[in-house]
Amino acid sequence: MKKIAVLTASLVAALGFVGAGMVNQTTASAKTTVAAGSPSLSINNIYTTSTKVTGKASKGVRIIVESSKKKVIATGTASKTTGAYSVKIPKQKQNTKLYVYARNSSTKRYFYRIMTVKSPATKTTTTTKKTTSKTSTTKKTSSTKKSSAASFKISTPTGSWKSNSYKGWSIKYSFSQKTGLNEYVYYGKKTAHPLRNASYSVDAKTPTFWKINVKAKGGAKSTFYMRFTSKSTFHIVNSKNQAIKSSVGKAPAANYTYKLQ
Repeated sequence: MKKIAVLTASLVAALGFVGAGMVNQTTASAKTTVAAGSPSLSINNIYTTSTKVTGKASKGVRIIVESSKKKVIATGTASKTTGAYSVKIPKQKQNTKLYVYARNSSTKRYFYRIMTVKSPATKTTTTTKKTTSKTSTTKKTSSTKKSSAASFKISTPTGSWKSNSYKGWSIKYSFSQKTGLNEYVYYGKKTAHPLRNASYSVDAKTPTFWKINVKAKGGAKSTFYMRFTSKSTFHIVNSKNQAIKSSVGKAPAANYTYKLQ
């Protein structure tokens, strides 16, 4: 299979044990943008029947809802005690994109997600089947089926995720709204830090399949994909959500499993 080298650190990262800060990948919707120091923001699903946008954010921040044309359609403020918020909006059509921002008026830092309006049918699907014949009519009772979805929910990747050990090497991804994305490589007692305080964005293709866009301090950009198998476990995959071998710095490429520490 063909290998694609995806840059995940500054082009000026030191060589040697640190490596060149590369994530090597073998080829085989809510969106979040995070910068260091940004406020937190979680948003409940928005449906075509919804008249409010609800969720939690950093206490006291300003909540702004914009249309896909970047027109403000609603504003509000997160609770200063709990961070909960509820902002009234007009009903939206299915697949409409809404930009929901949490903005800290003091620091001017902000955090946003792009939310896709869903049909209430994605919650449950009810079907009724009726069959007839010349002598009798049979009606089957309606049944409710839950949409296929993961039994767990992930809203942000915030936290430190360390891989299993492979040939003595292990890798750690640390996502933080204060310090951005940091990558670490461990080998024995040695530690390398090929990516420091990079800004990143999270594009949720599905609730458990995410695209991560990274911008290092030096300006270098990169992309990688994560598939969550539980609230505390993910694997690196390709754009088709297929498991691949990956590496950071000089760690050998492998199918690492990352667990929340």
